[in-house]
Amino acid sequence: MKKAETQQAILTAAKKLFITNGYKGTTTVQIAKEAGVSEMTLFRHFSIKDEIFLAVIHPLVSYLDSLDVNEQSDVRKTVRDLMENQLRFLLEERDLVRMVVMESFLAERNENPIAGVMARIEKVFSVYPLRQRELLVRLITGYILSGIFVPKKTNYKEDLEMFLQNAIDPLLERFEKERGDGGAENS
Repeated sequence: MKKAETQQAILTAAKKLFITNGYKGTTTVQIAKEAGVSEMTLFRHFSIKDEIFLAVIHPLVSYLDSLDVNEQSDVRKTVRDLMENQLRFLLEERDLVRMVVMESFLAERNENPIAGVMARIEKVFSVYPLRQRELLVRLITGYILSGIFVPKKTNYKEDLEMFLQNAIDPLLERFEKERGDGGAENS
């Protein structure tokens, strides 16, 4: 097997086992066995189990790296793109997202994955003052994460559009007005 194929086999096996057994309940021996490689081979690709876990959940957060909001940005478009991307991922990878949420609550790892996602989203909206940014992040992540508790919907785009029009757009209009008036908090 080539290096990339071996890594992919390890990640596929790890994802399956993390979803089934959780982070703590999954061992590197199990991952190696499921991937069809030796544990030594696994450690040639990933030095510790936490590195494997982060690689497995990377698709959940990688999209955020491409986002940047600045004074000239169309923030509504950025929010819409972010939410559509994350909701699509959530629907495709519901079990993985559910596992990440559970791992965040169980705190069996050094890093809380959900807190990390929220911090990355907050960084995207750093053009806004802290309190506005925190509120925006809570609304966005709350809506996205609520998808793991709500039954699958066939038309999530319609629900998302309603959420954007009734919650996010009015909030962004208020933020823009406060910035324009110079009345925005800088704390």
